[in-house]
This record gives sequence, C-alpha cells and structure tokens, in this order.
Amino acid sequence: MSEFYRTMRKLLAEYGSVERRTDTETGKEALFLDGQFIIGDEGRYSQTEKIKAEPVLILFGAGHVGKALYNLARLQGMRTIVLDDRRELLTEERFPLAERHIGPFSELLSKEYDAISPYYAIFTHGHSYDKDCLRYALSHRSAYIGMIGSKKKASVQLEAMIQEGFPEEDVSKVHSPIGLSINAVTPEEIAVAIMAEIITTFREDRNTVSIDGAMLNAMADECGMTVRIIEKEGSAPRGRGTMMFVTKDRIYSTIGGGAVERMAIRHAEEMLRNGSDTDIVCYGLESGGNTGMICGGNLRVLFRAQG
Repeated sequence: MSEFYRTMRKLLAEYGSVERRTDTETGKEALFLDGQFIIGDEGRYSQTEKIKAEPVLILFGAGHVGKALYNLARLQGMRTIVLDDRRELLTEERFPLAERHIGPFSELLSKEYDAISPYYAIFTHGHSYDKDCLRYALSHRSAYIGMIGSKKKASVQLEAMIQEGFPEEDVSKVHSPIGLSINAVTPEEIAVAIMAEIITTFREDRNTVSIDGAMLNAMADECGMTVRIIEKEGSAPRGRGTMMFVTKDRIYSTIGGGAVERMAIRHAEEMLRNGSDTDIVCYGLESGGNTGMICGGNLRVLFRAQG
C-alpha cells in the first residue's frame, strides 16, 4: 500500500487535489483523478472524499511582517520555510522552528523547496526582489500566491508578468495587495489579514479532507499502520477522513486525542506486531460504550498496513 500513498503524494504535487473512494464495509480504497481510476482496490465504494495537502507557508522575507506571519503559522502548526538575504534577520532566535534559507535571492530562487502544497507570501525589502520572487512563484505549482504592496505597485508587477508570458489566468489569481481588507496597519494586523486570506483559500471547500505532508511522506516511504476515521456520529472531536500513521518508532498526526486515540494506537501497534493487514473498529462515545466516555456519538476507524 505504500505505492498508494506515493501516488497520492505525486498527484497532490501535480494537481493540488485528488479523490479518495472507500468501501466502508471492507476498507478497500482507491484514488481517482477527474473521475478516472488511478490506483487502489477496485470495488463498490460507499464514500468519496476530496483530499488536499496541508499548507506549507513559504515566506519571501524575514522582516516585521514575515516574523508576525510566522508566529501565526506556528500557532496553527503550519510548516514554514523562510528565505531572505539578511542574515541578521533570518536567525534561529527569530524563526526557531522554521526551515531557514539565507543567501542572495538569485541563489535562493535557483533552488527547489520541499512543499507538496506551497503557499507563497512575498514581502522582501525591494521591488525588484518582489518581482523576482513573484516570477519564481508563478513558475511553480502553488495553492496561493500573495505579494505585499500598493494597488499601483501590484498593477505594474502583475502586468509585467503577463508581458513576460505568464498566462493571464494564473496572474489574475495572485493576491496583491496581499491579505483581506481589514484596515490593517501594524505588522501584526497585516499578518492577521494575510493568514485570514490563506485560511479562506485553504478552507474554500469545507468538505475537503486535508492531509499532513510529513505524515504523507512517512506513509509513502515507511512501514506502519494508517488509522483513519471513516464514519462519525455525534460529538466526536475530529471528522471523517482524519488520519494518523503509527510506526514502530513514531506516531504522525492525530485523530483527536483522548481515549479513542489511545485505544486506536494500541490496536494499530498490536496489528503491526501480528502482521495484520486491515481492520475496522467502532468506538462508542456514549455511556456504556467501549471507550469509557459519555460525550455521545460513535466513530468507525479503518486500520490499514503500509509497506
């Protein structure tokens, strides 16, 4: 099944989303793109979900706005990559959990960065650098591109991209001036406006299931057990499609914590020890259920071995 998630990773990187179909009685699952079967188990599917990768925020600029936006990203557990040529600003102290890349922009923009779903935010210390970064972002698949500046600057920069040959349809999707209009003034307020716009873009379809990039890489490359909520009733903390991945050394992501997650991890570990392939378990969250909880509801969880 690792090939299943390697294919998912490839499709998400190329197309931004993919469709997963599941038989909730047998646990069989398959990937579809534009209605065409790609990989997985053939059968009768009772559930269909659109999958997207969690955002990876790529910041071109480590100044005041970049720092404020990084702080908001960390509150949400969003992976962040920061690029700048100012070593005194892009420090471990200011961006302790970011992936930091320091050097001339000509060098930084000649590289590729590991992001299945990149969200580019551009606010360097010069119009020419902003233009170079915009060109880079438009040359790569992206989920979001935003560039700081006035409406006049945005108009000039975007028109220049069209003149360079970038499709007008792609250029028109650039958010510039960046961020929602909330009369923001301070760097922190501007960061809130930008993050709100990023969340709006990412959550455009609330029925879409998001998958953590680090977990997806692990499922594609390591042996372990995927643990996925396939049905939810009542007040369970996480919704259908929520996943985690359990290996012998590590647990990636979460299906909501608490008693259900603890029991699911133990079951996944037992399946790994026994060499089991697939199982579906119902966890009752009502009084008298098998979890000892009284909040109400039920979860059906699919366990499938990878690798």
